[in-house]
Amino acid sequence: MMKIIPLLLLLYCCTMNQLAAQSEKNKDKEFVYAEEDQYEDDPYYWSNTKEIGINFTPLISKLVPFNLGQNDAGNIGLIYKKYYSKRAFRFSLGASISDNFDISGTNFFYLALGLERRFPITKDKKIAYTSSWDIFLLARDGDDNPLFGVSKGYGFEYHFTKRVFISTEAQFKLGIGSDSGIPLLELKLPTAIFVNVRLY
Repeated sequence: MMKIIPLLLLLYCCTMNQLAAQSEKNKDKEFVYAEEDQYEDDPYYWSNTKEIGINFTPLISKLVPFNLGQNDAGNIGLIYKKYYSKRAFRFSLGASISDNFDISGTNFFYLALGLERRFPITKDKKIAYTSSWDIFLLARDGDDNPLFGVSKGYGFEYHFTKRVFISTEAQFKLGIGSDSGIPLLELKLPTAIFVNVRLY
């Protein structure tokens, strides 16, 4: 009986050491998976992040044609967003400037500054919609006076991961300053697909 007790103690120590080693291994494994890749316990995974979106419509339209005509990629080529707790400052830029005047109306410059807020649609937050307000400036080839106005945007997003997602947006624009003197009143349906990267 006295010989069995030391063996039991040795077995107990070995078992505890094995469990401690396994627990440490699991902690290391959990550390490998960054917190931004876990959806359930992170209600605002976009808070305090930066996002950069690039208009991929010209490339996507070559791979998967949406129609037989010319696809309109819109005026925006790049979107930068700085999210705080719930809202984001956003900066949109687009330009096409060249010395080829054979095709009238191809040159333009677009600049917009605004605010945005994101609302998840699904529980896992992979599908979301955005609501935004922008102040924009649009200068087009052939117009002596640039357009200045405000736009209200509603967008949809699909998040492949917390770092990579695609988005599109519809905008209602109201502007003044055209050569005709008629205020701009335009509902711009979604025409562009953006591929976005989130930076933590």
